[in-house]
Amino acid sequence: MDEGSHMIVDSHTHLFSEDFESYPRRSEPSDVRDVVATAEQLKLEMDAAGVDRAVTISPWIYLWDNSYAMDCLAAFSDWLATAVLVDPQAPDGPEKLRGLISEGASGLRIHGGPFNDIACDDPVSTPLWRAAAELDLTVDLCVTQDQYAEVETRLKEFSSLRVILDHCGYLSPDLRPRGPTIDPAVALAKYPNVYAKVTFLDVAAASSWPYANHHWMVRQVIEAFGPERCMWGSNFPTWIYSPGGTYMQNIELFRNRMGLSESERRWVLGETAATLWRWGDS
Repeated sequence: MDEGSHMIVDSHTHLFSEDFESYPRRSEPSDVRDVVATAEQLKLEMDAAGVDRAVTISPWIYLWDNSYAMDCLAAFSDWLATAVLVDPQAPDGPEKLRGLISEGASGLRIHGGPFNDIACDDPVSTPLWRAAAELDLTVDLCVTQDQYAEVETRLKEFSSLRVILDHCGYLSPDLRPRGPTIDPAVALAKYPNVYAKVTFLDVAAASSWPYANHHWMVRQVIEAFGPERCMWGSNFPTWIYSPGGTYMQNIELFRNRMGLSESERRWVLGETAATLWRWGDS
């Protein structure tokens, strides 16, 4: 472990197999159609940066096929935790989720627009939300800031469910909100079951590391949620999702460039994520 023996957890990674035949790509986002970013490559980056564990989210290009993420979990469960994707409109979605959790997954990612053409609070997805709550899962919610009113409906409905605001509503350069604002995410801090993933600077700043003019956004989030409900993530593969900086620079931002206190660093760089996810030895 690094950081004075405190566990460091990378809370946001995506893995892409080099085996296109065994793990066919079922969606067509052009930026990742040919990307290879394996678990082994991630571990090399982690080791070089002193990162102990990681959470990986099955990427959208595989749609509802979680095979690669689950196979990586089976091979590396001592340092890898996995969030899976399940079709929120599928009648058998809750059953599929339970099966994946029984195989070792510890969380669910739910996509809103633009990936899915349904609202977060559409009744068709309620059975999946209910199953996640019954299984006591962490839900990683990937939606834009303008969908946070729908999110609030779910937060009230499932008040015991741990929900992470993925990127605080910043998803990609094409979906950048008008002007850098964190207000919609901060407004949800009043719900104690909500957590914030501070992984948005590359997109929000639309500039290169260290994004100095936008550190205030992270500070506002930490002050609103408290460090115990905030977490860092690398956006691996960083050359696709955070091209403004390297993996090492990404964590360096929170270690030494953001002006975080020792306690804030401890939570944001690891302890918060460690309360939300499970690994093979935990």
